[in-house]
Amino acid sequence: MSLTRQVKQELVRLEESLTCCSSWELKAFLLRNGYYTIRHNMHVLIITADDSAVARRLFNLLRQAGVISPSIIRQQVKRLRKDRFLVQVHGSEQIDALLVYLDLKDAGRYLSFSRLNTVIPKRICCRKAFVRGVFLAGGSISISKRSGYHLEVNCGNIDDAHVYQKVLGYFNLYPLIRKREDFVFVYLKSAEAIADYLRIIGAGSTLLQIESLRVVKSMRNQVNRTVNCETANLEKVVTSAQHQLELIDQADHLIGLDNLPATLREVALIRRNYPDASLKELGKMLDPPVSKSAVNHRFRRLGKMFAKTGVTINERKPRQPAIKRAGITSGMSK
Repeated sequence: MSLTRQVKQELVRLEESLTCCSSWELKAFLLRNGYYTIRHNMHVLIITADDSAVARRLFNLLRQAGVISPSIIRQQVKRLRKDRFLVQVHGSEQIDALLVYLDLKDAGRYLSFSRLNTVIPKRICCRKAFVRGVFLAGGSISISKRSGYHLEVNCGNIDDAHVYQKVLGYFNLYPLIRKREDFVFVYLKSAEAIADYLRIIGAGSTLLQIESLRVVKSMRNQVNRTVNCETANLEKVVTSAQHQLELIDQADHLIGLDNLPATLREVALIRRNYPDASLKELGKMLDPPVSKSAVNHRFRRLGKMFAKTGVTINERKPRQPAIKRAGITSGMSK
């Protein structure tokens, strides 16, 4: 099950105890996915839904609003290879009463409704219901390694997008607006903002799941950073120790360790005995103990001693024989 469907499945199970909130959720549905038509002299108000559970939620909202016998028609969209559900209200009188109930038209005027200049709910509970209704009508949420957290709502046109953006502003959420093909979307990319959005619409179980994923991801990233840091430090210690051991071998080959100053000889011998130790650990082993910087300073002094002579670490000076042999002529004197 996709994360979007999981959220919607949770939302449709919510029970609204206040009539005002139910009407605002239904109104959000109608403003987003509703349209009015006349077929064969029959007045029909149709609201589309992309999920059977959402369609049943819409059916119950219409019953609460006083609609008698609304119908649900399943329609297969071949191009998208999925089903779409049409929730219908029949009869001009019943449609007119519903629109008046939802404040989408004045009583006695022509039968129609407009999506423009939508009134924003005044009560906080009604604003939450309105936000929830718009998400059920055209919202989606996804989490991926590549794009991260993403929540968007298809508002249809720019005017409805501005209305929805303004309603979310009351909850300190400020989504961005973008146009894709012929539709306008509002979207959130921040994990914190998406968590607040789910809290507003009442998707508590999904929110806990996402927060759990965030904690696991954060812990995993922290462990990876720690391991990478320790690995880098270990590689640095190994590289430094190898360089120092080569320097010690060079000094032993050229002049012998016994001919080094006492402080340099001491640190050279202890490095040979503990090739894997860090500079800090070597400093603690000396008598008296010295700091890490002091040990590093001694190795730099050792390196400068051979830098002055122009001898590199890997350069080996050939040993000279103790006694040179005299030249012997092959001829006999007459």
